[in-house]
Amino acid sequence: MKNKTMEQLRGDKSQRDMAKEIGIPYSTYAMIENGHRFPRRDLQLKLSRHFKMTVDELFFALNDRAS
Repeated sequence: MKNKTMEQLRGDKSQRDMAKEIGIPYSTYAMIENGHRFPRRDLQLKLSRHFKMTVDELFFALNDRAS
């Protein structure tokens, strides 16, 4: 299921630009945001720190489960 929170936080940036900014491969970022992969705990923490959110807010929010 697509991570709508990550998509909204990315704003006008491309997935490629966001991945570069965070320091992870583009394919990894794209697969996580598009819901094709769930990140390991260390990557969950890295992403949540980048977006200044808790892991729960970023990956387990109810709005991500809609649709």
